[in-house]
Parts: sequence; C-alpha cells; structure tokens
Amino acid sequence: MNSTNILEPIWESYMTTIDCLKVASRCIENKVHHLMKKTKFVTSSIDEAKEMISYSREKADDFVIVSLWAIFERELLGYVQKEGGKLLQKIPTSFNTNVHRKVKNEMEYWKSDDVLDLFKTVVNSDLIGNAKQVKKYRDWIAHKNPKKGPPSNVPPHTAYRILSDIISIVEQNLEDKQSVITA
Repeated sequence: MNSTNILEPIWESYMTTIDCLKVASRCIENKVHHLMKKTKFVTSSIDEAKEMISYSREKADDFVIVSLWAIFERELLGYVQKEGGKLLQKIPTSFNTNVHRKVKNEMEYWKSDDVLDLFKTVVNSDLIGNAKQVKKYRDWIAHKNPKKGPPSNVPPHTAYRILSDIISIVEQNLEDKQSVITA
C-alpha cells in the first residue's frame, strides 16, 4: 500500500472485507465450526449465515462507493482551493483577494457536477461524465429517493478506476504546470 493514490486505503480495506466474507462463507459451507466461535454464525442456520454474508457484501459494495466518492470530492475541492490560492501569489489586489475569499468560503456549497465541470479542461469529458454517473449512484445509495428510480449500477471496481483515473490526471496536470513554473 505504498501508492500515492488517496483512494487506495479505502480500496484495500474493501478488498480485505470482501476476502473476509469469502473466508466466512467457506467456513460455513464446509462446516468449520471451530473458526466460527464467538461469531453470529454459531447460532445461525447455514441459510441465515449465507443471507447475512450476502447482505454484508451488498452493504460493503454500497459503503465503498460512498467512501470513495467522499474522499474523491474532498480531493477535488482541495485542488480547486489550491488553484484559487494562486490568485494571491501575484501582487494581491482587493479584487483577487475577494475572488479568493469567495472561492474559499463558498466552494463547499457548490454542486458536485459544477466542480467536476471545472476539470473538463484537463480531464476527458467522457471520464467526467462517468464520474457524474458514480455520483448519481452514490446519491441513490445515500438517499434512496423512492420517487426516483435507481440509476445504472456502478460496480465498486469501476467507481474506483474512474475516480482514481481522474485524480491521477489532475495530479499529473498540476505537477506538469509546477515543473514549468519552477523551470
């Protein structure tokens, strides 16, 4: 886990959880009772245990999407704030100070789609569109508005890849600009 990808710890934890659920499922299937001591499975039927594991897998899939999005969104806002701070690297004027303050104070209230659209200058529009699909699915998980049907399912590995790709592209773009500035 020596990756610089900020989403990696969440992904690794999710993958470990999935592996643990697989091991629990195998223990139940193979009736390895000594490994199930002090768990809910001891007093459960095989069918109940399988149902608990299935439900837990479903929830793990949902929770990882929510977690990935939360960290991804925070990271994008950090980039916006960093870029906004560059306004003050020039000779500060009352105007650019006010613009910086407005960005800093109000960006927390911007819509995610609007924040994503800011990055279309450095990230392919299709990839931004895919991230918006992840956001829609995340919103469905978090709010489950019965008046709106569920959006297309986004598997966890797909969400992880999309969000990681965007962060990588944005980081690369910012590094390239920094090396041009310092050269």
